[in-house]
Amino acid sequence: MFFYLSLHLDIIINGLNNTIMKKLFLLCAMATLFVGQSFAQQQQAQIPSSAGSLSPQDFGYFNHLSAGVSLGTDGIGIELAAPITYDFAVRMGYSLMPKFKYSKGLDLGLSDQDKDDMNRGTYKGAFLSPEVDLEGKLNMGDFKLLVDWYPFKSSSFHATAGFFIGRSTVVEVTNKRAFIKQGYDAGIELGDASADVNHGMNRYTLKPFTDGSLKIEAKANAFKPYLGVGFGRVVPKGRIGVQCDFGVQFWGKPEVYGNMEYIDQSSGKAEPRYEKIDKNRIISQNKDYKDLKDAIKTIEKIRVYPVLNIRINGRLF
Repeated sequence: MFFYLSLHLDIIINGLNNTIMKKLFLLCAMATLFVGQSFAQQQQAQIPSSAGSLSPQDFGYFNHLSAGVSLGTDGIGIELAAPITYDFAVRMGYSLMPKFKYSKGLDLGLSDQDKDDMNRGTYKGAFLSPEVDLEGKLNMGDFKLLVDWYPFKSSSFHATAGFFIGRSTVVEVTNKRAFIKQGYDAGIELGDASADVNHGMNRYTLKPFTDGSLKIEAKANAFKPYLGVGFGRVVPKGRIGVQCDFGVQFWGKPEVYGNMEYIDQSSGKAEPRYEKIDKNRIISQNKDYKDLKDAIKTIEKIRVYPVLNIRINGRLF
């Protein structure tokens, strides 16, 4: 379950999930296991506190400060944290996902004759090529405010609650180059391409903006509540500590947006509007467009996003 969209959103999901994100999950899971075992071994051996380490009585209301860097499924992050008591700590920071990119060609549904004419240079239609070159990229970046609760005096196990807030667009897909000739009013027909069907009522066209750019976005809630658990103290007893967390962001119901043109039934006019793409109006038999419809169905079912990360914390004072 990772990033969503591209005019082949499902391909981006599979591509990123099966490579980058699986490695991050594996790394963080191994680190979590290692940290948990290390803490258990320390407590069992009753290793004495090193010089300069803090005791439980030293944790008071915002009397210490730590800084940390993290890596995980929410991206690369930085944090500042302070204790409230020995049992509670608060942290705030920012996480940013690198803009991984994925390219894909989208078939425009031209006939074999049109493609032959295009190869010979005799094509008279609106398009510059048989397909449009698309590029999908991640667009995730969030401020976060979290509170950790340590329920056991002898363990660094903690439960965490809080929120992430930032960009609502999580994936953005654009065309890499123009695909429509200047002076032509055309787009990607996701509905029925026959102009005389219900006087055009079954047409559903993805249109570029006036500058020729095409944009599709997968959006979730900008405000994302978070719940999770982990090991490690965000304000370490020593100078340096390791922390691992795993939890979920609650995204709400993601939706896919695009610049769509269709016949308004009340006015009878065809006007482009940047709005949620209605998957039920995608009735074209083009395989790429069927895949898009299936991808939108999948995206709308994903309400939570898994967060798994590892963090190194340094106590400043």
